[in-house]
Amino acid sequence: MFRHIHPLLLLCAALIALAPPAFAGEDAAAARPQELVFLTWADYIDPAVVAGFEREYGVRVREVHFENDEVRDEVMAQTGGAGFDVLLVDGTGIDAYLSRGWISALEPGAVPNSVHLDPRWLPRGAAAGRAAVPYVWGTLGIAYRRDLIDRDLRAWMDLLRPHPDLDGRMLMAADSLDLLGIALKALGHSMNSEDPAALKAAGELLLAQAPAVRRYGALGLGKESELLTGTVAAAMTYNGDAAALMEHNPAVAYVVPQEGSALWVDYLAVAAASQRKSLASAFIDYLHRPEVAARNARAIHYATPNRAAEALLPASFRADPLVYPDAKTLERCEPYRPLSPASLRSRVQIYSQVVHGG
Repeated sequence: MFRHIHPLLLLCAALIALAPPAFAGEDAAAARPQELVFLTWADYIDPAVVAGFEREYGVRVREVHFENDEVRDEVMAQTGGAGFDVLLVDGTGIDAYLSRGWISALEPGAVPNSVHLDPRWLPRGAAAGRAAVPYVWGTLGIAYRRDLIDRDLRAWMDLLRPHPDLDGRMLMAADSLDLLGIALKALGHSMNSEDPAALKAAGELLLAQAPAVRRYGALGLGKESELLTGTVAAAMTYNGDAAALMEHNPAVAYVVPQEGSALWVDYLAVAAASQRKSLASAFIDYLHRPEVAARNARAIHYATPNRAAEALLPASFRADPLVYPDAKTLERCEPYRPLSPASLRSRVQIYSQVVHGG
């Protein structure tokens, strides 16, 4: 499934999908298996892993997909999390989700396989650590077609001040943190900078680039992906997505730009409004069984924070710098940090001006 779904259509689809079936009789209700609803990215879990959980627990897992973190936040604001059971949350969103009552602390011992997690990837803060469990981690970079561009792309400025041959052939992320973050990095600042002058300069850089951008959004991962068809020659994307596309076309390359980039972690949490909290916790625990976490990591091309699972991965996977960047690459990357409300508003305003023209 492609990720570039219009946010309003996705929101409507999510709300419709979560509505109970009309006129369902007691017999029909009894015949339906219990359902777990997972709000997540598309193409972000191995279908075979989901099927294994469904068989073992006699339930159905239904995924509802969002295009970016801001769309997910809008869905949560509209629903309060009602109808969802398991949520995929970025690291900067955990505290906000807790304060708004959208997620709650996990019951003690609800995720026993968390003993396998590398402490490096645990969320910051005691409250967040009790509410969210790391899922996978990775980097943000540039995926491009080496056969369509006569040079290597090495820097964010290769996209932000593009050569004419990239005019109308670039895809950029539709996410204010990512988009402003890489512009800040390109200008020598931290991705987490709250300096108004730095943000203004980053916005001006993105506005100057905008006429050359084909589309803002997520890169599709199927055979119809714009990077595979050649409609797009270069895209801002995540390392695992680039790896998935390389399986279709070895001419796809990925680079963590020389100015540095994001080192991100995605987390799993139980929706506070869930009526199936025990089942939701069991799903998170299942995903961190070492053999399951290892299988899932290989399928979606992302690094696992589960140390016992890493021990089960092939040496070639663990040594792949696309999945597990070397120390020098990681030194150039930085994690996202929570930003002040004023800085977040400023970023959203700049993003809206760049992407939507106002």
